[in-house]
Amino acid sequence: MEQKKIILDVDTGSDDAIAIMLALSSPELDVKAITVTWGNRPVENCVENTLRVVELMNSDVPVYKGCPEAMVRYMNEEFISSCTIVEDGVEYSLHPAYLDLPEATKKAEKKNAVSFIIDYLMNAEEKITFITVGPPTNLGMALRAAPEIKENIEEVVFMGGAINKGNAAPVSEANFYHDPEAAKIIIDSGVKCRIIGLNATHSAELNLDDAKVFDEINTPQTRLAASLLRSRVDVFRRLKQGNGYSDAIHDALAVACVIDPTVITEIHKMRCDIDLGRGLAYGQLVADCRYGNEPDENTKTSVALKADKDKFFKMLCERLG
Repeated sequence: MEQKKIILDVDTGSDDAIAIMLALSSPELDVKAITVTWGNRPVENCVENTLRVVELMNSDVPVYKGCPEAMVRYMNEEFISSCTIVEDGVEYSLHPAYLDLPEATKKAEKKNAVSFIIDYLMNAEEKITFITVGPPTNLGMALRAAPEIKENIEEVVFMGGAINKGNAAPVSEANFYHDPEAAKIIIDSGVKCRIIGLNATHSAELNLDDAKVFDEINTPQTRLAASLLRSRVDVFRRLKQGNGYSDAIHDALAVACVIDPTVITEIHKMRCDIDLGRGLAYGQLVADCRYGNEPDENTKTSVALKADKDKFFKMLCERLG
């Protein structure tokens, strides 16, 4: 089997942790490095959470600490997570400050993630797939500093964006909302992009019955996945935003579709842009669907709309089990 070489870029909270476990347990993927950015939590927390998951997987993949904030987005305002609630003095968070795993003994590499990305791609003998499941700041910065690295990128797979949906804002998904300039730099660079956004991830939500199956498989990885899935459902219930039964494991689906593209059942080439207008649509993934402006052979961006939940869940059970 020829392995697909990847760099996985994360902001490790709950769904990132499952994405990391899936990537490191899949023989189809050769994970060259994990780069970490800010996002679900400050970058220091995200690095520690990443290292904890890597140690759980008994992996020696190098981890690189990257950007602590967006390229532009928060120069004049502060990012405050809306995914945490305190009840009776107890904090419930979609992305806990620290995952419920032993403190990591492994350390991040000394080189900054952006410098690593540039150096690695400058010297790569084979093209690499870049999977970014947090704010895409690290790759955006790397392409801004050294645009020639795009020649060694096979594809960028985003977990980000949505068509006519939002979570951080009415029509903006969190990863793109938190660094829309970085997302635009990547999409405009001319590299092939596959966008796995909220439309696809919410079409393949996992539920509390699936968490029971994870528990029955009873490996450290499936037990962690079950715990994180239950926590996500519970937090959204407390925030009065969820259905109390299921939730999307967004980041893991982006990894799954690189392992097996048929996990995505509906995907379309689209001419895409990112709204930078500082209005209600700031950070929105904008797909141009006008007649006469249809995608052509020069269109490099595809947007996923639906996924196969059963195939996705089966993959997680097999790999994490």
